Amino acid sequence: MKILVLGGTTFIGRAVVAAALRDGHSVTLLNRGTNPIWVPLAEQLTADRADPSAVEKVLRGRSFDVTVDVSATEREHVDSGAPVLRDGGLGHYVFISSGGVYDSSVTPRPFPEHAPTPGDPVWGGYGAAKADCERRLAELGFPALTVLRPPYVYGPRNNEPREQFLWARILTDRPVYVPGDGSTPVQFCPVDHLAELVLSAVTGAMPAGTYNVGESRAYRLAEYVDLLAEVAGRPARVRYVTDISVPARQYFPFRDYGLVLDTAAIERVQPLRAVPLRDGLTETLAWIRRHGQLPYIPTDREVSWETRR
Repeated sequence: MKILVLGGTTFIGRAVVAAALRDGHSVTLLNRGTNPIWVPLAEQLTADRADPSAVEKVLRGRSFDVTVDVSATEREHVDSGAPVLRDGGLGHYVFISSGGVYDSSVTPRPFPEHAPTPGDPVWGGYGAAKADCERRLAELGFPALTVLRPPYVYGPRNNEPREQFLWARILTDRPVYVPGDGSTPVQFCPVDHLAELVLSAVTGAMPAGTYNVGESRAYRLAEYVDLLAEVAGRPARVRYVTDISVPARQYFPFRDYGLVLDTAAIERVQPLRAVPLRDGLTETLAWIRRHGQLPYIPTDREVSWETRR
């Protein structure tokens, strides 16, 4: 199949491109060109999605079987490319959305796909914007539209310093500050699992539709830190932060927010299951040790706390 990937040179996009090329598909990437093409088998089109005329120019006259949109974060990004793709006969649009489209003040956890999607204010507008992208794509009337809503995505090449942030502290015997009492539940999706689900959507192995994706169970923040320590083979020096006036992101790589999705729908139509978090973290740390480092860079909040001790 001829696949157009919007994005494709960083974390999730690279995993999708690698999976598609592995399965023998023809892959074209459209992005700003700020990161080099990392695989010679893929073609690159260069345009900024904030410039509709530039996007239309590079897409006009091109045809693809399916588009995988990794990079749209606002309605304008959709409008700068999707209409010309639709008019060119595109049959299937796959959009990587986010579990942030839900609002915990409106819907109890775990969030089901049919819940309202105003976006929780805790995400600072990101979830609402992703939901707006979903609505715009639905309005455009593609023959098939698949929307995947993951929670926290992790794995090799993660460009969000989450598991790396905590391992850097665990492996250097530094304190790991955890919000509250560590009971906040969070859910994860391995990046390779997300890529495989994209390929299942692309090939029609699962029906088009909107799906929450990821491992079916959630983990308490304290449990997550324990798993990171177990995988690293070192104990974590956990200190709980009960002062709610201090934002968790000042000392921890997640907000103190319960992000838990109901994944029953995807499990009914797709036999592929996400690996358990322990296994996925083991693979991730092994990759980091082969390809990179885990430098300890304290936040300003951590520095202030440690200075007072």
